[in-house]
Amino acid sequence: MNFAKTGIRKENALIMKEFILGIVQGLTEFFPVSSSGHLALFSKLMGLPSELPFFAFLHLGTFLAVLILLWNDVVGLIVGLFRWDKSTVDLILKLIVSSIPAGLIGVFFQEQVNQALSSQKLVGVFFLATAALLWISDEFSGHKTMGQITYVDALVIGLFQAVAILPGVSRSGLTLIGALMIGMVRADAFKYSFLMSLPVVLAAGLFEIKGVTFTAGAFAGFGGALVAGLASLALMRYLTVSSHLKYFSIYLLIPAIVSFFVG
Repeated sequence: MNFAKTGIRKENALIMKEFILGIVQGLTEFFPVSSSGHLALFSKLMGLPSELPFFAFLHLGTFLAVLILLWNDVVGLIVGLFRWDKSTVDLILKLIVSSIPAGLIGVFFQEQVNQALSSQKLVGVFFLATAALLWISDEFSGHKTMGQITYVDALVIGLFQAVAILPGVSRSGLTLIGALMIGMVRADAFKYSFLMSLPVVLAAGLFEIKGVTFTAGAFAGFGGALVAGLASLALMRYLTVSSHLKYFSIYLLIPAIVSFFVG
């Protein structure tokens, strides 16, 4: 009987830990502080392995959060595509161009990404690199809307996203910086950054889903990522438009220092 109670307690503790990882994923996926780096750090602190398939499953939770918050924009793109509206088709093609570099990195360098996840000190270095870029991000401003960027602009933003596949490097942070650097207005930079994340995150999640063990903890983590993701995405939209991204660079010093100590 005691063995049964002990087993239940251990199972509940594991579910809670995976739920916490889901919350971490939801909060850090959209804040420019690197969700993969935080997942690797919190997994290490809680004594859990850094499992890429489980992390990818949590990313599907935040994918759903983006889909919900940007639903009108997504529907507008779909309707415009069916009507073959030239400007809509042009924007979709640019989003595809922006998605290609990260997709190629994910397919051909998956093993190297897994190795990077296992080195917490390396994650700490990437935290610091992200912090440095965020510190200067609020200095950029522009006038281009999503419809006015060129295909070269789209590729540049895509290259920023490709670099962000490394743990400790923020995808949202780097794509926002890339969009601002090529001269996009902040509101459109936010929309473009998260619209372009949809195909990449969905593909990564589906690619790794075969390795996911679907337990109660996994679904608890998914739910935590979805709810926390909705809250953080709404806040991130405000902070992007109001030019307050540099404050995240100060925060990133904390996980960077912790990463060096626990690595």
